[in-house]
Amino acid sequence: MRTMHKDAHAVRAARKDLELAARIRELRRSLGLSQATLAELVGIDQSNVSRWESGAIPDAPHIRRMAELAEVHPAQFRYGDTSLETGAGDPAPPSETVAVVGYVGAGQEVLAYDDHALGGGLEEVSAPEGVGESSIVAVRVRGDSMHPMRDGWLLFYRREDHGVPDDCLSRLCIVKVADEGPILVKELRRGYSANHFVLSSWNAPPIEDARLDWAAPVLSIRPC
Repeated sequence: MRTMHKDAHAVRAARKDLELAARIRELRRSLGLSQATLAELVGIDQSNVSRWESGAIPDAPHIRRMAELAEVHPAQFRYGDTSLETGAGDPAPPSETVAVVGYVGAGQEVLAYDDHALGGGLEEVSAPEGVGESSIVAVRVRGDSMHPMRDGWLLFYRREDHGVPDDCLSRLCIVKVADEGPILVKELRRGYSANHFVLSSWNAPPIEDARLDWAAPVLSIRPC
């Protein structure tokens, strides 16, 4: 069953990467630019734009620059329309529920401990359809520091055990920083040393070379 979950995550991640490639290509064409001209505006080589349009993932500063050109928020440019759930289908019937185990607030820190392994939670909400039934939990957004996510929105994820699965890389994730560090929502990239990671966000400087207890991809975003 775990292998099936990982396969489904990999398929969703690959689809999102192709959608980003299409947005970059559409941005360039809508502005009437060649790859070389877009590269100049972003501050990189033409070969990078070619790689991006084939599915490679730009670094966060380049995403921000292209989002400026597209006149949208960087998160919307990176992940697409965040007013819709990123999981498959509509929300599940109210009889299928999951626990809300914390809040995501200013600075992207989760303001309550992820204790779902103990069966606890702050409230119960209907589960998103299409992401399975194993260990799904949610955190609720507090405040507006995660624009375009707004106060009350829900982020759903699955944490089956400790560690950082490969399908977390270049994705929006809930992460637990090691050594009793905070729980954050960040985009993960490989760090500069083994088992370390760069934690990026749209409205704060990246956290460089962090060790993590665990990470879990955000499977669905639900506006409220």
